[in-house]
Amino acid sequence: MTVFVGGLGLSLVAIAVAGIKYQLFAAPAEEPISGEFANHPMVEATFMSLLIAIVGLGALAFAVLVNRVRSTGTPGAWGRVTGWLWGVSGALFLLFGAMNFFTHIGLIVNTM
Repeated sequence: MTVFVGGLGLSLVAIAVAGIKYQLFAAPAEEPISGEFANHPMVEATFMSLLIAIVGLGALAFAVLVNRVRSTGTPGAWGRVTGWLWGVSGALFLLFGAMNFFTHIGLIVNTM
């Protein structure tokens, strides 16, 4: 389990780095909210890449947490670190996902 989750964490961190390097995740100008940043692709690339990186770091922290609990029986600071990373990124993904429904519907309407 720790190898799988840790590997996924490394993959997410790599996706985040690629998002910054290649300016991924940019929205077209026709999208209502995120389209406001269409002329500045690094804004959305940075936001999404940081969000993905936080999830990836949480996965890496989780792998360390499981090994710590297995060896010492206590989570130590790794439990709090994992909880905060996944809690913050989960809340941000929830809000971004809700906004995304609106923006994607707006994109469809604006391009019909």
